[in-house]
Amino acid sequence: MSVSTIAMQYLTSWAGAMSFEAIYADLAGYVTNVMKRNGIQPHQLDECLQIGMMALWEQLADQPDFLTEKTRRQAVFFVLARCKISTIRDQEGRYDRLEPLVAAEWRGNGDEFVITGLEHQRSETWAAWATYVDMRADIERVMHKLAAKYAQSFKHLVALYFLTTEVSRKDAAALAGMDSWRWYQRYVLPVQADLRYEFAQVFLEQHDYLHPACDEPVVSTPARRCPAYRSWREQYQRGYTSPAEALVATYRDAPCIGAAIQAQIDGKSYAAAAEAHGRNPSSFRKHMKRAARLLDAAYA
Repeated sequence: MSVSTIAMQYLTSWAGAMSFEAIYADLAGYVTNVMKRNGIQPHQLDECLQIGMMALWEQLADQPDFLTEKTRRQAVFFVLARCKISTIRDQEGRYDRLEPLVAAEWRGNGDEFVITGLEHQRSETWAAWATYVDMRADIERVMHKLAAKYAQSFKHLVALYFLTTEVSRKDAAALAGMDSWRWYQRYVLPVQADLRYEFAQVFLEQHDYLHPACDEPVVSTPARRCPAYRSWREQYQRGYTSPAEALVATYRDAPCIGAAIQAQIDGKSYAAAAEAHGRNPSSFRKHMKRAARLLDAAYA
């Protein structure tokens, strides 16, 4: 029998010699449970498992006796430590998902993709595939518009590339020839705001939403904001308090973020809020920022 027909065996401290397929089967369930306990979401599990196991396979290829000095638990945490969940979360946080902008009920129904398909709970009178075509056309139109706007600024174009692909922030900043933090603050954030505004305009054009009633002219500081835009604090001060109250109720069992939401509503500074709630100012700052984002979303 030739060597190529024999599965490569790796010595382990807990089960002797095993093929990588057997090691994978032995560890996968344990690794998945540990990932869940460490806050990795269900839709991230498969990718994290594959990345971590690939790292283990590469390690075994370089050092076949790697697992002889590792317990099963240590092998599991080796996979967990290399699953790149931080990278995956960073990539996910870079995008605004389109799913909330369209109805999701018909997406899994194949009949919706024919001209005479079901039209249950849909305002469109055409086939669902036409909706996808329109969406693709809108995305291309927005991208062409922004590319033309930033045609004379290479750093802005790199920011647009960074926001619409999976290139890392470090690599994109190097391409722009700037320090990562300065480039992100000066170029990425304005381009991100333009992207959100343009897609919001497309969304408003195609959906029959009533604009907020304006009892007085609203002056928008950033030119890219919609003229009818009001911040959550403005709306709260005008008496529209139900979204904030609902958010407080939702997070009443989460001490840190619940306290931060209440502090934002009360208009306290980071330091004052941390002192009032007995928190560390340096760590409480991130909770205050998250609270502000939650309130913005609640009033959007």
